[in-house]
Amino acid sequence: MTSSDFLTNMKLIFEHGRYKCDKSKLGRLIAIHEAHYTVEQILREKATDQAFQGALHDIGFEKIIKKLNETQPIPDFDRLLNLNRIRNGIEHHNITPDWEDVIVHLEIAESFLRWSCKQYFDVDYDLLLLENAILDGPIKRVMLEAKQHIKNGDLQQASNKMYEALGAFKFTFFGYYSDPRVIGQVFEKDDRKIDFPNLLSDLAFKILLAEDEKALTKVMSVSSSFIDTPEQKGVKSVYPLPQFKDKAEAENDYAEILGIILNHQNKVPVRAWRE
Repeated sequence: MTSSDFLTNMKLIFEHGRYKCDKSKLGRLIAIHEAHYTVEQILREKATDQAFQGALHDIGFEKIIKKLNETQPIPDFDRLLNLNRIRNGIEHHNITPDWEDVIVHLEIAESFLRWSCKQYFDVDYDLLLLENAILDGPIKRVMLEAKQHIKNGDLQQASNKMYEALGAFKFTFFGYYSDPRVIGQVFEKDDRKIDFPNLLSDLAFKILLAEDEKALTKVMSVSSSFIDTPEQKGVKSVYPLPQFKDKAEAENDYAEILGIILNHQNKVPVRAWRE
């Protein structure tokens, strides 16, 4: 495994923890555990070129970071020690950290990841592309295009591309979890007509994303349906195209959509995704 592969994996784990982070007890525990894990693994990787008494896997976080700090001062050294104490409180004493502490220590961990990538491995953290973990080739491509549009300040084009990706994500799930055998069947209730394929798909999404309300809300903003004409058969999606007020808002929406894709793409078989 190359340094870039290792660091990309660490970034994926850290971003997974951040994606799962919310004010719930579980969300706070996952965020701290995964932030701490990534910091510790990078420290351990760097420590392989240091002399320790005994096997490195038997040596704890605190001893490793203190030794590395003697060789090269580590930014936020004391706060990283506190991150370790918070993690140990969770692991050994069932102490749940305050929400404010979680947010602060996520920022500290990310700052360390950025610094250590450059200082220890000569790798630019921002060039570690999480998009490479997207299983669907066309979705990966349009997400990278959206990212470039944000960088260039073309926020409307960024919106077009990232929501095109979300639409493709939705229609892939729709095609797998709905059923073309019920095309055209309509369920009538209180003078309303409900398309049966959409009913099946909506129920599947509510079950699959029950523990991720923000993903469910985002995905349900996209409508999908079967196409069944002599000229074309398949699935299509209609998706919103929000207008972002600034670059920060576009980056936040992008990160949310990327998180949805990465955290839920394995809920359909790999064969469902395109190359």
